[in-house]
Amino acid sequence: MHQISPASGFIRKLSPFIERQFVPILSLILFIGLLLRIFALLDLKNSIYFDFMLWDERFYHDWATDIAEGSRQYGRVYGFAPLPAYFMALIYWIFSPDIVLIRYANIALGTLTCFLIYLIGDRMGNRMLGLFAALIACFYEPFIFYSIVPLKTALSIFLFSATIYFLLALFDSKSIPNAFLIGVTLGLLANVQSNAVVWVPFLALVIVWVRFQGKATLRVVGALLVLYAAGLALSWAPFVVRNDMAAGEVQPTTSQAGFNLYLSNQIDYSDGVQFATTVPTDRGIQFTIEASRRVQRALSAGEASRYWTRQLLNSVKQKPWEHTKLLLNKFLLLFNWFEPGDHYDIGFTSKYVPFFRIPFITFWMVLPFGIAGMALSAAGSRKLAALALIFCMYSATLVLFFTSIRIRLPMLVFLIPFAVLGIKNFWEALLDKRRKKVFGYLLVVLLIGIVEFLPLHNTRDMTAFLNTHAAIISSQGDTEGAIPFWEASSNLEGRYSAYANLSLTDVYLMNRSFYKAADYLDRVSDDSFAAALKYEKLGDFLVIRRKGRKAISAYRKALHYNQGLRRPRVKLIKMYTADNPVAAQVEYEKLQYIASFYDRFEQERKTNH
Repeated sequence: MHQISPASGFIRKLSPFIERQFVPILSLILFIGLLLRIFALLDLKNSIYFDFMLWDERFYHDWATDIAEGSRQYGRVYGFAPLPAYFMALIYWIFSPDIVLIRYANIALGTLTCFLIYLIGDRMGNRMLGLFAALIACFYEPFIFYSIVPLKTALSIFLFSATIYFLLALFDSKSIPNAFLIGVTLGLLANVQSNAVVWVPFLALVIVWVRFQGKATLRVVGALLVLYAAGLALSWAPFVVRNDMAAGEVQPTTSQAGFNLYLSNQIDYSDGVQFATTVPTDRGIQFTIEASRRVQRALSAGEASRYWTRQLLNSVKQKPWEHTKLLLNKFLLLFNWFEPGDHYDIGFTSKYVPFFRIPFITFWMVLPFGIAGMALSAAGSRKLAALALIFCMYSATLVLFFTSIRIRLPMLVFLIPFAVLGIKNFWEALLDKRRKKVFGYLLVVLLIGIVEFLPLHNTRDMTAFLNTHAAIISSQGDTEGAIPFWEASSNLEGRYSAYANLSLTDVYLMNRSFYKAADYLDRVSDDSFAAALKYEKLGDFLVIRRKGRKAISAYRKALHYNQGLRRPRVKLIKMYTADNPVAAQVEYEKLQYIASFYDRFEQERKTNH
């Protein structure tokens, strides 16, 4: 006689209870998720990070403020994803242009995302699966963190989750309008996160695959595709039409796509290109200037984006093995336990926001179980197989572009429910003594566990976050307090140590400690992405030391590395004006040409939105 284990008996009793009480249980889970985010925000409020807006945050805040003030005029193709700015502008228009309101809105979106993950889990299995998935989402540390910072990440994950839910609803019901809703949410998502563009044809194929079961359903499939296209047109067309009116070219996504593709896959510069800074608002402009220099005519942002895409493809043809190694490294980084940040590092921030010292659920805990659940569940279900394919496609776009924590967060919309489903199926296989399935599940968990803990180069580089922390302290008037953090960044000799060295050069130049200033300036290599800024600082140093000719040479060298910089050219004009007016006029004409690229952007930022 088959004996039921106590654990199995408990689960069988738990399931009916959850079915009867799922509304209060779900409400409690979501309330806990909301409270966690509120407590996290209150703790963040006590840190220096609350009132200081980082670069993307400041850019979108200014853009949204302009929109809310009602000024509109067409300028150029969007350089940045536009929907977050309009979403923020709506909040500013209703209330006031206060960035803290965006933090509140992101908390709401983060909590709603937990609810959508419940719905996704319910569609993938049952209510119990959905409740456990929502519980994990509520306690998932990056979800909490990106619900309290004023970035576009919370909006992106929310729209991502909504798209997946409506797709699953289309699998499970005869409700044709779900195809329309898929199109609407996907169109909105593409204007928050540009790599969602690749989903457009793929989801159309998924819709056909889901509903086509012979000639009798051909008309239904046609209606679904029409509704899907209508939803896309409704949510996406306004942005495409605006780009066409602004620049006379149909641009379905931002003008940064080609730049980012080149930047994330180039192999000619070890730590970043030298002809463009890392400042988001300047980088695309300087990529356009460099492309224009190379083709010897002024290019639009869209033309420059396509130019850099072609440059990358040519590089791949010439050096296929080097690019293959780069992609393999990015693939391993995507599935690495470490969660690389670009604006924030949660571990670093936790030193100043104690809430995040709590041992919440993190990526490495979910990944092996999510992949194992996906691998063993997808084979027996067309619905789950479609989700697995979408997961693979999204992961591929991350390998092609960037793998930072906030960009890979949408992966968890798949991984969390699949992790719960996998554990459920594993337990059932264990009870039924299906040894092959048990062994297969454990093998996948083990292999992914090994892969995610492979040691990779530069995964713990903290220099960017030390620099940011120092910059925030310095912005509050405490330069002395910032120096130890810049020095720590400099001593690490990491990817962004060059910025720390340049900041320390500034500090010691202001204090007229010339030997220290020269020492930190020498630490910036000529091969560094900051070489142009190094030689601009050197020119400033030589001006103070009254070495005019050498200063001119340093400024010219700065422009040799990055012709898109304006300040070194302005300084050259000042130095040439008295002794060499012809050279001053030449540099002035060059400055006017370079400034025209920035003028397009400034006009768009100030009057187009």
